[in-house]
Amino acid sequence: MEHEKSFKRILLATDGSLQADAAVDATIRLARFTDAVVRVLHVWNLEVHRRRGFWDVETRREANRLVDDSVSRLINAGVMADKELYQADGAHVAAAIVAVARQFEADLVVIGSRGLTDWQSIFRHSVSHQVLAALDCPVLVVRSGKHVGIGQTQKILLAVAGGDDVAPAVRAAISVSQSDQPVVLVVHVAQAIFGAQGFAYVESEDEIKATLAEAISQLREAGIEVESMVLHSGPVASRLIEVATSWNADLIVVGSSRMGDVTGLLLGSVSHQLMHESEVPVLIAERVKG
Repeated sequence: MEHEKSFKRILLATDGSLQADAAVDATIRLARFTDAVVRVLHVWNLEVHRRRGFWDVETRREANRLVDDSVSRLINAGVMADKELYQADGAHVAAAIVAVARQFEADLVVIGSRGLTDWQSIFRHSVSHQVLAALDCPVLVVRSGKHVGIGQTQKILLAVAGGDDVAPAVRAAISVSQSDQPVVLVVHVAQAIFGAQGFAYVESEDEIKATLAEAISQLREAGIEVESMVLHSGPVASRLIEVATSWNADLIVVGSSRMGDVTGLLLGSVSHQLMHESEVPVLIAERVKG
């Protein structure tokens, strides 16, 4: 089934790594049987290739071969795809992806991730982390090839926090519900915030029910089968990964306020933790507009 709100312009950033290969597979499962157009981007880092002993002309040939291979895989799978080769040094790979995504007017960016920890991603300049911080559109992060069931009979875990994050997260889940039998498990982690002076805020049962009802209603209007669950304790990202693993989810969808690197770390950004720890692909919804 092709949903009216499916993604139409997808930017796939690839570097030839195992994670990037898994990202190609995920893009195929997401875009086939739709009218989506995929642009495959490879950021060509000439300085790195020179240190590996390649000559300039061979380096360009190698870069072109890499991106052509990804485009061929997409086209052979029935996905409309073209390519772009962009030259930048290692410190500006993320900036290049962001620039091309904006020029292409991408409504989704797909990228492989090595799964660095939050501190590593800050100090080693994780590309996926920087792309997420800079772009407003949804970003799909793929760490491995273990779970790439997007586009088949899907099991999508949708994590909703409440407030303004609900609508963008639901829209993202609907946009990837391309199979004949999508099932969405809406998971809400009850919020309990305690400050230095003691009690600060505990989410009420009425607030929890309202958050779930809002997400469930929108999904059912889109013709999607829905289940729901409330988690009451534990680190949010870790609990979501546990549920996704036990439920055998194909994809985790989560809202994001896209906090900056340090702020996101100090405030325990759930999306950033999921991005670096989950073996299940993670789709971070569009940025909540302030």
